[in-house]
Order: sequence, then structure tokens, then C-alpha cells
Amino acid sequence: MAALLASRGGDEERGARASETQERSEESSATTTAPEESETSGIPIRFVLGDNYAAGETIDVVIENVGPRAYMFESAYQACYLSYFDSSGRRFIIPPGTHCDIFAEEKIRPGERKKLFSWSLDECLKDQRGCVESRPLPPGAYTIKGRFMPAAGGRPARVQTTFRIVPT
Repeated sequence: MAALLASRGGDEERGARASETQERSEESSATTTAPEESETSGIPIRFVLGDNYAAGETIDVVIENVGPRAYMFESAYQACYLSYFDSSGRRFIIPPGTHCDIFAEEKIRPGERKKLFSWSLDECLKDQRGCVESRPLPPGAYTIKGRFMPAAGGRPARVQTTFRIVPT
């Protein structure tokens, strides 16, 4: 099952304590999204991902703005405002986002969905200002955490989602 967690401001741990869990069917084609809520209830941005993916599958990581105002997201480097963890809490980097040195921010307006990147469900083992060695992630649960700043300023929206990689 995938869990979506979000908070307005504060750290990810506070977001996890103030979280909402969305349960879906065990089908790999299920799409996980939080219930549609306004920004005042704390979930202006959400990830749109499936609950389960086959090992080695390439997925699109997508966000949706369900709040009343625009937010910014990084369209070039996924290391800037996103972080990745396995079920033990170990942080890792992914080949499409090993570093953050050039900013290419874009707006996501209310009601919009934006593809952040495509990912082959792998992790970068050797980074030389770009991934030069990677390996597929083994079956298990994985979490993506993100921070999105309001376009007009203010406190960031902190969002996370958990999905599973299942054996093929």
C-alpha cells in the first residue's frame, strides 16, 4: 500500500506525524493520490504514483497541485528538492538526480499535473557529477520526500509518498 504524507512547514518527521494514509488495491496499475483537499488542510501538492511496480520498470514521477495557489518545482535536477529512502531509512541518490547545481524552476498551478522525471527504479552507486554506475533497486518499500515552495513566497509544502517494488 502506498502512503502519502504532507505538512505545511516544519520537518518531514512532523509531516509524518500529521499525515494521512491513502489505501488502494494491491494492483500494480493502481494510482496513489491523497484525497483532494485544500491547502488549508495541509496537502497542496501530492505525488501521483502507483502502489506497486515491477523490479526494473521505468516509471514517471508526477506531482499534482490540489491547492489554491501556484508552487515551484525543479524541472532539471531531481536532487534539489527531492530525497529518496529505502524501508530501513537509508537515503540514496538516483541516476536522474545526483546533484543540484543549476536551478530550472517551473510553476505548477492549481489543478495541474506535472511530470518531474522518468526513473528506472535504480540507485546511483558511483557519482561523478552524474551517475556513472547504478543498480536496480531490489524488491521492497521506497519513499520519496519532496519540498515545494509557493511561487509567491511562504512556507514550503512537504510531501512524501511510499510505493513498493515487487519481484517480476
